Amino acid sequence: MAELAFKEYSFKKGSKTTVYLYQSSIEIIHHGFLGKFNRVKLMQFKNITEVIIKNPGFASNGSIILDCGNNKNKNERHENTIEFAKIEKELAIDLKEMIETKIEEIKGQRADSAIDNFDKLKKLKELADLDILSEEEYQEQKERILES
Repeated sequence: MAELAFKEYSFKKGSKTTVYLYQSSIEIIHHGFLGKFNRVKLMQFKNITEVIIKNPGFASNGSIILDCGNNKNKNERHENTIEFAKIEKELAIDLKEMIETKIEEIKGQRADSAIDNFDKLKKLKELADLDILSEEEYQEQKERILES
């Protein structure tokens, strides 16, 4: 079963882009001519290093740029950019804040997981030192923990 988006953002004035937020990823759909030339970009929150917002100018759209560290070429930058009109600025700010919140949540989960693994390894080592686990059992359990 496909994951359901918990939030949808639709930018109709700036770039005709729809953004879906999932628990661990973001999907950006740049709508093409008559819906036939849509470009879809799916990226994990954990891969986003920075969210940059550029305010709209007098006669230009604003943009949200999702930097994944690989925005070197023009095509990649374009796929990771969401344009918005002045009247969509509030929506763009909300999207930026939501993405940053999800990135922080995932960083927190990864830190919690590292602490849990450290505690498991510590207890496992104690069991091996007390000869409750054989060296072979210790190594096997250690590998399982480190792989997770």
